[in-house]
Amino acid sequence: MKPRRILLIPAGLLVAILLAFFLQDVIRQAVVTPIAYLWWVFNLVYSAVPQLVLWILLLAVIILSFITSLLNRFSFGRSYEQPSKLTRGPVEILTGWILKSGGESNYYKWKIANRLGKLSGEMDAHPQAPGRTPPEEVQRYLKAGLDESFVDYPLPLPFKRKHPTPFDLDVEQAVEFLESQMDDHWENP
Repeated sequence: MKPRRILLIPAGLLVAILLAFFLQDVIRQAVVTPIAYLWWVFNLVYSAVPQLVLWILLLAVIILSFITSLLNRFSFGRSYEQPSKLTRGPVEILTGWILKSGGESNYYKWKIANRLGKLSGEMDAHPQAPGRTPPEEVQRYLKAGLDESFVDYPLPLPFKRKHPTPFDLDVEQAVEFLESQMDDHWENP
């Protein structure tokens, strides 16, 4: 805990003790007396009801809870369907990362570069891949996505200029290159 918060605890206790001392008559009239009166009325009602009636009520509550538990467990013809969670596909997840990458953080930019780098590697590993080399900046972007991490490029301190990273490349350039790779592959199998 922070030292400031530690000092607030004794100060709060001191204020509570002072208020309790000066407001004890108000607390007695507003809180203690009504609670004692309610307890006295409850005891009167409880002692006025015969013991047999209380036991019958208790037994009825137990039987009803047992029956409802059984009915919920063995529902006849009616099954409870839980609403299914909407699952997000890889394209939708990647779209979310692209939307989040516009901020200052390098994490989402790296995550996109990592996914595109893996895709590029899978395309190069394909036996019929055309094997065109990407432009220098796209190649650096895809390589950084695979071989480097976002922590290699920490955010600058406040009022300092941000240093450029390979993840600052416009994602569209890398995607266009990969699309052209795929187009070349499908045109020349």
